[in-house]
Amino acid sequence: MSAIIDRLKFLLGDQVLPDSHWKAFLDEVGTYSVGMERENCSLNASSQMLLSIIDVIPVAFFVKDHLSRFFLMNRACEEQWGMSFAELRGTDGHELFPPDQMRQFLDTDRLIFQGRQPIELEETFWSASRQSNRIGHTFKMPMYRENGDPQYLVCVTLDITEQKLAQAALADSERRLLELATTDFLTDLPNRRQLFARLADEFARVRRFDGQVSSVLVLDLDYFKLINDRHGHAGGDAVLKHFAGLMRSTIRAIDVPGRIGGEEFAIVLPGVSAAEARILAERLRRAVANTPAVQDGKPIALTVSIGIAAIDGADADADATLRRADEALYRAKRNGRNRVELAEVQAGHSDRAHVPAEPTIA
Repeated sequence: MSAIIDRLKFLLGDQVLPDSHWKAFLDEVGTYSVGMERENCSLNASSQMLLSIIDVIPVAFFVKDHLSRFFLMNRACEEQWGMSFAELRGTDGHELFPPDQMRQFLDTDRLIFQGRQPIELEETFWSASRQSNRIGHTFKMPMYRENGDPQYLVCVTLDITEQKLAQAALADSERRLLELATTDFLTDLPNRRQLFARLADEFARVRRFDGQVSSVLVLDLDYFKLINDRHGHAGGDAVLKHFAGLMRSTIRAIDVPGRIGGEEFAIVLPGVSAAEARILAERLRRAVANTPAVQDGKPIALTVSIGIAAIDGADADADATLRRADEALYRAKRNGRNRVELAEVQAGHSDRAHVPAEPTIA
């Protein structure tokens, strides 16, 4: 091109040149023009080929300029968003995406250009084709001019909404299975296995740290067989549910109630001495005696017997503590029912029915 310009300057000088020189010059210009046209055609063909390749990519691909205006978009992106490139070309999309999403998009674009590093993130975007929000796993990479100014933001977004929903459904199923494995189906209390696991944990905590106290209550509804005989199994079930509700309303949030089996229950009381546990047990006993269950509009009177044992480091394991509480329960049964009994003091044990304690349970 510079050679042609130099030749043109020469021909336009003061010297008069024959027509043959002009003809030669025009021939050179024609040859150059043909070459340029071929080069442009080749570039256009390459550009079209590149656009065609981008268009068949099955993942949403788009490019923004430094002002977050859409510069390029493939067909998968149009289908994913339910918007055409014609609608978005030269705009930042603020008229088509919700305001909260637009703020997130623009803030993210700005941070990427400032940080000068590509990032991966999950973002929510509105899909007009689905008329709902979708979740995308997005990769964004900034591009810069030679002088360092931001130029383009190249983006790829994979719609992972279905994957996220599947993960949530799986997590929910696992949670439900765990509930089924650890919850009593009738009372919704922890079942025997779960209660024993929590009791073992509390036993280990008391053994590990000096000065820790905790207690366990074993409870049994009095004359429950008679209740079943008189009111049927539906009446018995109503009584069990009623009693579970009274337990929940009496204990603290950190206490662990559970159904051991049949009409027998237990409560683990972290940080509660035997004397304090007796205060709670008496409160629950009175509530049960004064609050009959109701079946088909008819009251069903009931009482409960309760045995208490402190979780003691002298016990071999948590089962040993539970056995002592169970023995106290059966003593309550033998002594007339509807009463609370503490585990008997044995050598090496710290249960003290006669030692006064400052109650901490309101």
